[in-house]
Amino acid sequence: MKINIKSNFVVPGVEDKESLDLDRPLLTLRELLDELSRRAPIRVEYVRSGAKTLDPDEWEIDINAVPYQKCKAGLETLLTDGDTVTIKILALGGG
Repeated sequence: MKINIKSNFVVPGVEDKESLDLDRPLLTLRELLDELSRRAPIRVEYVRSGAKTLDPDEWEIDINAVPYQKCKAGLETLLTDGDTVTIKILALGGG
């Protein structure tokens, strides 16, 4: 299965790639994020253990330009070959 990855930062573990080829017929968004965490040299925590949603102050994630929260299954949404997952880290403001 090939999943296209877009981001507003360099995704650790897939720095020089625009897609990820996985030897799996089925994959949820949560499983993809866990896989990206495992591939990172320094673990990035996209999903906190046991969480049903992502921290909205840290991440925005879309599946094929649709916010994952609008998908009925949320983090458990099944991805299909060729899907594009966009991961955006949110900048913290301050003064």
